[in-house]
Amino acid sequence: MREHEMFESMITYLKERGYNILQVHKERTHHGPDILVERGGRKLMIQIKGDSVAIKTDWDTGLGQLLDIMDDEKADYAMAVSKSYERLVKGFPSYAKDKLKLIFFIVNDNGSVKIVP
Repeated sequence: MREHEMFESMITYLKERGYNILQVHKERTHHGPDILVERGGRKLMIQIKGDSVAIKTDWDTGLGQLLDIMDDEKADYAMAVSKSYERLVKGFPSYAKDKLKLIFFIVNDNGSVKIVP
């Protein structure tokens, strides 16, 4: 699933779980999270990465973009990726994931979304 196709799936998923959508930035030139939501007074900042010819490069870019915006200790941070990234998500070091409190979402080709534990 291409990046621009993933936004609606993620927004629907988040709304169904009680999140308020604060910002959505689909343009590639924007600095900051692609999606910013809030629930219960806590913000969640999400970077989205879809299918590409350079999955590993885009994965690394997404992680770097996430690190660049980690400036609020009261916020949570996540990457939403297409199914093509599942191997990279599952191979991400649990120590780093736990320390950074990262959340990973996978958006399947049919638009369904799941959190990777």
